Amino acid sequence: MAYLCYNRPLADAMRVHAPARAEVVNFHELAVDYVQRCDGELDFSQPRALEQAAERYTRDSMARVARLDVLVIDEGQDFEPAWIEAVCELLRPDGRLYLLEDQDQRLYERGDFEIAGSVDVDSYDNYRSPRLICDVINALGLSRRAVDSRSPHQGEVPGFHHYASHDQMLEQIERAVNGLLVRGFALADIVVLSHRGRVGSSLTDLRQIGPWRTRQFTGKYDRHGNPLWTEGELLVESVYRYKGQSAPAVVLAELAFDVLTPQEKKKLFVGLTRAQMAVDIVLTAAAEQAMLAEMSRRDRA
Repeated sequence: MAYLCYNRPLADAMRVHAPARAEVVNFHELAVDYVQRCDGELDFSQPRALEQAAERYTRDSMARVARLDVLVIDEGQDFEPAWIEAVCELLRPDGRLYLLEDQDQRLYERGDFEIAGSVDVDSYDNYRSPRLICDVINALGLSRRAVDSRSPHQGEVPGFHHYASHDQMLEQIERAVNGLLVRGFALADIVVLSHRGRVGSSLTDLRQIGPWRTRQFTGKYDRHGNPLWTEGELLVESVYRYKGQSAPAVVLAELAFDVLTPQEKKKLFVGLTRAQMAVDIVLTAAAEQAMLAEMSRRDRA
């Protein structure tokens, strides 16, 4: 059996919990392994190395031997339809496919796909997020249907911290982290998530926030394709890369928008639902006004 997802950090986290007999991998790892077995080492210094591996894997899908009895695909909304078709070639004729997806977390522009003969099961139950965070999600209309909180924790309404410059943002992130520490969270329980992608974030490559060194992906890989990380105590990630994972406390930073567009809603939904206990939000005044305006509009509707 195999578990396949889109995000490498999620695959790395799932390996800790999966049974030893299960293959746990993300799609690009699968593609890289195939290319390296066919052609030798892949040059990860090239900017399109992963994309080229994915293209090669997809193109050669019909040449592979079906070897799996069970395949679980997570984060299905992030897959290209051709990737789904390619990995399904790994299933034996009587194999079972479980495809998990959440359109409210669809952060990438991918084509739609359907699987003939599939049985669809929809659920809007949320067992991770405290009830008050689910209330905020519903008040903002971040999901297509209201989320039903199943958490035993009531939690707290997210705290808002305003900034108008890069330096102020860092000060507010430090303030939010300190506040969580005072409330009893350990530093290892806290993750700082950028609302932007890694490339567009001003937190990328920042080695320190307040008194803490940051731990984050460097954007580079070793010769075996393993991601390289900085050494630090405070985890810094983006909502894109952290999707699928969770932490007791989340500081959601770099919210800077004038209108709560559908794409901003999806990113905010992902960010809020990473928290098991508490969320603090570091945002511009314009972003807060956009969120308040959306709540007001929904109240009047």
